[in-house]
Amino acid sequence: MHVLLVAAHGTASPVGSATTAEIAAAVAAARPDVDVRLCFLDVVEPSLSQAMDGLGSREVVVVPLLLSAGYHVLTDIPAVVEGRPGVRVARHLGPDPLLADALADRLAEAGAGANSSTVLVSVGSSRPQARAEVDAMAALLAARQNRPVTVLTAAELERDALAALPAPVFVVGYLLAEGSFFESLRATTAGVAELTAPVGAHPSLVELVLARYDAALA
Repeated sequence: MHVLLVAAHGTASPVGSATTAEIAAAVAAARPDVDVRLCFLDVVEPSLSQAMDGLGSREVVVVPLLLSAGYHVLTDIPAVVEGRPGVRVARHLGPDPLLADALADRLAEAGAGANSSTVLVSVGSSRPQARAEVDAMAALLAARQNRPVTVLTAAELERDALAALPAPVFVVGYLLAEGSFFESLRATTAGVAELTAPVGAHPSLVELVLARYDAALA
């Protein structure tokens, strides 16, 4: 039996770490016949290499719990798994219609309606592929809710820009759990826009993680 090794970014936020653990637990509960483990790519341990060392010769599918093709997807993970027999790396999570479902639900929970302005904010990356994927995710979300979605990186997000949009404005942080990026969004949006909750352990995210695992084995 393959091990499903969920490779999360890692955060110093206790709330964010608890959410990541909840996601991994939800994946395990949804597929009890699969051995699901959790590791991290930064900040906290066990690291990806430590987790794989602990699994010995068992066959592993690494599922990056990452939304875009940034450094960890394109450089870090391939370097760590290189030369390790029996290890497969699944595709990262975004963009995907299942994420659009989850983000739409978070918007609805925050009170967004048909006349709301929606802004999708990503951490940002120097890699063009990552920005292209965020744009594709915004298009999926726009189609899902049948209204436009503005895309901004954290560096591009300004209070004046939010205030200039037709009210009410809802900001979707394109992230899975709380952390320093979410805290920055909370501060920037306070008083000018509603900030949705992170994706978290949404059922659609759990389904997507398992779909990536299955596809890697196919």
